[in-house]
Amino acid sequence: MTDTQPTIDRRTALQTTLGTATLAVAGCLSSGSDGGGVFRIAGQWQPDRDPLDGGNLLRRTGVTETLVSVDYDANLVSKLTTEWEWQEDNHWEFTLREGVTFHDGEPLDAAAAVQSLQRTVDSPAFADVPIESVEAVDEMTVAIETETAFAPLPAHLSRHEAVVLSPAAIEADGSLTDPVGTGPFVLESLDPSSELRAVRNDDYYGTHPEIEEVRYEVVEDDQTRRLKLENGEVEMARILPNEMASELEETDGIDIYTPEIPRIRFLTFDTQSEPFDDARVRQAVDHAVDRAAITESVLDGVDDPAVAPFSPDVSDWGNPDLERDRHDPDHARSLLADAGWEREGDNPRTRDGDELVVELLTFDARSLPLIGEVLQDQLAAVGIDLDVTVMEYAAMVEQVSQDAFDSYLTSWGTLYYSDPDRLSDMFHSDHADLHHGYLNDRVDTLLEKARELDDPDARQDRYHEVQSLVLEDAPISVLTNYTNVVATASDVSGYQPHPIEYLYGLESITVEQ
Repeated sequence: MTDTQPTIDRRTALQTTLGTATLAVAGCLSSGSDGGGVFRIAGQWQPDRDPLDGGNLLRRTGVTETLVSVDYDANLVSKLTTEWEWQEDNHWEFTLREGVTFHDGEPLDAAAAVQSLQRTVDSPAFADVPIESVEAVDEMTVAIETETAFAPLPAHLSRHEAVVLSPAAIEADGSLTDPVGTGPFVLESLDPSSELRAVRNDDYYGTHPEIEEVRYEVVEDDQTRRLKLENGEVEMARILPNEMASELEETDGIDIYTPEIPRIRFLTFDTQSEPFDDARVRQAVDHAVDRAAITESVLDGVDDPAVAPFSPDVSDWGNPDLERDRHDPDHARSLLADAGWEREGDNPRTRDGDELVVELLTFDARSLPLIGEVLQDQLAAVGIDLDVTVMEYAAMVEQVSQDAFDSYLTSWGTLYYSDPDRLSDMFHSDHADLHHGYLNDRVDTLLEKARELDDPDARQDRYHEVQSLVLEDAPISVLTNYTNVVATASDVSGYQPHPIEYLYGLESITVEQ
């Protein structure tokens, strides 16, 4: 692989025209007419110092970088490497870029990269990545041996956890002092509860930023993020609710971006306990859901209905032959009757004296509680009584990982790393991070074989079959795709939404005065 220049993602929809209008409010970026100054971002997520403990904002704001990156068409490209090669089944070599220095002035070489990557490999985040060893071949070449043939390795090395940090930042016990990276911005200060600040790296090897300082402010409330943008207190507000998109589109001095990204909202069923140990009941829920009604009612028509982890409109890994409209409440009723759940009038269905009452767990983000309310009505129409419980995300994960449950509603980035092996994280019986307890030997075999192949077409065939099988088995029920709503001041130019949310691309942004 060799370097490529970022291009505008053909699937990114710009709702307004970039560039020429000026936001005439107090507090705008002001440090001359060169597009420099302080660029302020309001986001809901808290920053963290350690990339192994949620420190992805360091990557997104341009403080840290990886060997391999992802371009604006979601393709893997070189970053701190100039090329990589899969030389044998288990052996990879990565050639480092010359002339790169860490923010502390130390040069990037193979020894430094190995020390940082070994910390990543030893972490729980990479527990399922079959890396056997990381070694320096020579001063600028890193060799990685895997336990088995593993095609997704470069994609995993593009993840936030795999950023390359200066050896001086890593203690002997593997703990991290300060995140010293190689990116276009240098970390100045970080308070996980409130703010991240970074300043321009004047020695950066790549595109030289015009922005002089970045301030990322933690603003959890959606309306407050919007007001800060409208009042000129920030130049960018991230992850706004869908219902704000049309209003902001009509607001003078604001540009709105609504790119569809590879993220889904979906139900996960406990396939090991009643009632969802019966595939017919899971399939009944899948057919009872009116996805179009969900997207139009609570998502303001911004997001699209979905049936599978990968949308063929967003990724070539999506199976284009899957049935796109699954809504069939009559079929849902028939499946439930076949499973022994009978109904009298409008009451919940019963079997052996037990009512078909199921609990849905979810958390308050990405419109999930509102979707849960719609699901209550849709499932009631086929005789399922759905009880929605909203809780903290961490508490939800803890509960479903330790105890039997009925179902939970969540949202995942399906190309968290840019490779379809992400399906293993969802459906492999031994490796899945979802808590459905699903087991299908054919799915396991397809996933295991696909990660060993270097032929993209052969891999794609297997991943398409996996998507067909899990759609039929229904360990999950995919509901919608996901659209990020990001707004900027209209005098901001050069911003491109990244297709898998890895980067904010701040080194390319300017602000007209």
